[in-house]
Amino acid sequence: MLYAQFFIDEDRYVISAADIVEIVPIVSLKKVPMLPDYAVGLMNYHGNQVPVIELCQLFLNRPCRKKLSTRIILVTRGGNTEKPMTFGFMVEKATEMLTIDEHLYKPPVMKNPDAPTNGPIAEYQGELVTKILIEDVFDKLDKQFFQKTEMLSHKKTP
Repeated sequence: MLYAQFFIDEDRYVISAADIVEIVPIVSLKKVPMLPDYAVGLMNYHGNQVPVIELCQLFLNRPCRKKLSTRIILVTRGGNTEKPMTFGFMVEKATEMLTIDEHLYKPPVMKNPDAPTNGPIAEYQGELVTKILIEDVFDKLDKQFFQKTEMLSHKKTP
């Protein structure tokens, strides 16, 4: 299966290409006051407001370093049982796509129930790679924040 690779510090992560709408460079974001630090703002994506979550802030409590390889990975959540919602993950070192066999992923042997993800881990080129599961990350975020952004994400910007 094809994945977009990125890093949080030296740890390698991937998101399935099937979950990705588009990968875009960092854009100007509209700040929304009094939201958690990981909620860095709203971006305009084809006339729609899309909330952007900074994964470095969510995982390590520090902002992403703004470099040429820092990107926003747009993903869609929901769709089968609820209204789909597009949102972005701001990540560092998003420079490659990888192909990893699904059968190589195994559940992690150590878990933190409060972590933003406990996705399966595979060995790839001698390193461990964690697969980000969109629903896992979403479930760890502040629900009040997402009730607000779910409404915003479907409104057109002027």
